Amino acid sequence: MLTLAQLHGQPEIFHSIQGEGVSQGTPCVFLRLAGCNLACSWCDTAYSWNGTVPGVRLTPEKAAELALRYPCRRLVLTGGEPLIQQKALPALLRLLPDHAVELETNGTIMPDAELLERITQFNVSPKLPHSGNETARTWKPDILRRLAFTEKAWFKFVVACEEDVKTALRQASGADIPAERILLMPLASTRAELDAMRAQTVEWCLRYGLRFSDRLHIAIWDSKKGV
Repeated sequence: MLTLAQLHGQPEIFHSIQGEGVSQGTPCVFLRLAGCNLACSWCDTAYSWNGTVPGVRLTPEKAAELALRYPCRRLVLTGGEPLIQQKALPALLRLLPDHAVELETNGTIMPDAELLERITQFNVSPKLPHSGNETARTWKPDILRRLAFTEKAWFKFVVACEEDVKTALRQASGADIPAERILLMPLASTRAELDAMRAQTVEWCLRYGLRFSDRLHIAIWDSKKGV
């Protein structure tokens, strides 16, 4: 069984464009899993893990059926932290053999061998101190190093100031993450916050030779959920 986040009384499976990372702008089907092993202070989907909204239990067959309502054949497993439920994911993915699959993770749980083989792209977002989590919980260099070694992983750091950028680069160096696999993304949860941070984040990307990740869903829909 899988436990999905609930939005508007339904399991959160929806069709949209990828708003972040190297696939931004690409049509995808999103499946939001419930639960997380961290508690970021600025999380924009805290309802998926903080207990305020109960999750929805689905069989892999039902989850696949809901995903197949859409013609798109690119699936994004998001959360929460999807790897909390990694033992249940292969059964779902075996029902979607024609889908490319992105998995979004905070980089603190190592995927098992079957997922490493099946996942097309890992979108890894290591959490910096401004997330409000203890560093011992967020900083798992051995896991990050192993993910980098797969050459399927991209590492997206949410930044609010230049010190965040420097911290991200130190952590990336400590986990042998190549600079060309690093993206900087502005800390923002509303369109106004994003507009205020976007240009500065681009300047840091130019200064340090890193990729920029926008937050297209916020730019287009502001703080609306399920898009």
